[in-house]
Amino acid sequence: MNNLLVVIAAAGVGKRFGGNIPKQYSQVNGKTVIERSVRPFVNSENVSKVILAISKDDLEIKNQDFYNSEKIECIFGGETRQESVFNALKHVNDEYEYVLTHDAARPNVVEDDILNLLQDIKESGSSCSYLYTPVYDSIKEIQTKDKDNFHLIQTPQISKFNDLKLSLKKCIDENIECPDESFAIEYSNLKTSKIKGRRSNIKVTEPEDLQILNKFLTRSGIGFDLHKYEDGSGMILGGYSIKCDYKIIAHSDGDVLLHSIADSILGASGLGDIGKYFSDQDDKNKNLDSSEIISFCLEKLNDLNLEIYNIDTTIICEEPKINPHRNNILKSLSTILEIPVSKIGLKATTTEQIGIIGKNKAIAVQSLVNLRDKK
Repeated sequence: MNNLLVVIAAAGVGKRFGGNIPKQYSQVNGKTVIERSVRPFVNSENVSKVILAISKDDLEIKNQDFYNSEKIECIFGGETRQESVFNALKHVNDEYEYVLTHDAARPNVVEDDILNLLQDIKESGSSCSYLYTPVYDSIKEIQTKDKDNFHLIQTPQISKFNDLKLSLKKCIDENIECPDESFAIEYSNLKTSKIKGRRSNIKVTEPEDLQILNKFLTRSGIGFDLHKYEDGSGMILGGYSIKCDYKIIAHSDGDVLLHSIADSILGASGLGDIGKYFSDQDDKNKNLDSSEIISFCLEKLNDLNLEIYNIDTTIICEEPKINPHRNNILKSLSTILEIPVSKIGLKATTTEQIGIIGKNKAIAVQSLVNLRDKK
């Protein structure tokens, strides 16, 4: 099915949110809220048209990354949500069987939400299927209520096109305020169904919600690397040379810290691991400067429009002692990774003389990276 209409209510000004611009134009991890709300529908193979109901005073819509998409059409909304959605339905012919409705300020929708709603409305035969989440906190009016008797409504919602159009007209004609489309369908005594949504599919209402969304929208990756020691005169960690009585056994320069970080970056990017690109069986990688591996990773991030949000890494060894070199390693990492020192966590620990590391025969590093879309 690729003939699904989507209507996104984007005419609100967000009075509770405050600020100088409507909340849908606030930035979340390098993109506006509305860009994140619209993009999944533009990208969906099931969607053929997306209508945005916007305010007549909207000066920001033309600056959004989806604006020139062939699927997008903007119309003027109304004074209320139901008027905005109704205006959109009147704007098109009755050629659609179903219509998905969504909020411009709910930016965490995924393709599975679309597919699950489509499947449910077909199987249930209802006029509207909506997403919901249980109420987890206590509810009190005068006395505490049984929260199991309540649930929270989310968008997107999917409705039969003609049923929703007639139901919204009925509410408008009778001056009934609809908080969402399922309400309008129920007001017309038509059947609704529901499927469980995701708590992460939050709606931006307060400024604090942007902080929550930023955490949802980072991509994390873990890297781990271990190399054996032998007697020597020093080693390189994070691009910084440390003089000591050992050297790392490796095909490349043996910078176990950069190797671990590189693996975490590639993992968070969904690109595999170092071995995929820098095989230790390939002679051209003999004595390779590991900063070149990081440069390769940064290029891949740039291709994906991603950047490093922060890195946390732990060096595990008995010798050399890391703390005397910590600041120099951080400065070197900052230069190689092209991020400020404030975004790098660097720790060191031992294995209490247990195992190959505890016997001073190896060093290991574990790293965690968070990536986000470029601003």
